[in-house]
Amino acid sequence: MKTDENLNQGSRLNTGSGETDEDQEIIRNVLFNSADAYRLLVEKYQVPVYNLLLRMVHNQDDARELTQDVFVKAYEALPSFRFEFRFFSWLYRMAVNLALNHLKKKRGFIGLDQVKNLPEEKEDKNNERQIQLKMAVNQLKDKYKVVVVLKYYQQLSYKETAYILNLPEKKVRSRLYDARVLLKKILEKTGYFN
Repeated sequence: MKTDENLNQGSRLNTGSGETDEDQEIIRNVLFNSADAYRLLVEKYQVPVYNLLLRMVHNQDDARELTQDVFVKAYEALPSFRFEFRFFSWLYRMAVNLALNHLKKKRGFIGLDQVKNLPEEKEDKNNERQIQLKMAVNQLKDKYKVVVVLKYYQQLSYKETAYILNLPEKKVRSRLYDARVLLKKILEKTGYFN
């Protein structure tokens, strides 16, 4: 596992078609030749998976542990991987499911102290507004929070988000709209728009 400093750098995936071919080649190598090749997939995707999980669970230790769990589960499930899908989408689906299960077990909202201790991202000049936004996203029900995280923080397409959540694309758009309405209501109470 990389250091926290490395894990907190960038979360955007390079998901061009060449990447998919490369991933599938690595998967075939893992399945038929060398299990050691799996580390290439771990090195490539551990930062984006960690960042996704951190945004969902709001705890660095939990995000690190869940990241390791994702890669262990993915390795164990690799023989069932269907090559018509993209590896990173399959992996993200697994990560989202683990995070949602984790959140169900931990239920509850995080406090301001925990939000302030999150790793620094490229934040706007007004740090208080970033904290308000993070707190508002955290107050959403899981089904809304996950679409916000995948679409806006992980910058995935509607199609990728739909695949990861196993939902029709139309439902993802609808849920995202509802999430924005709910966020606006929450943020209006905090004076965010003043």
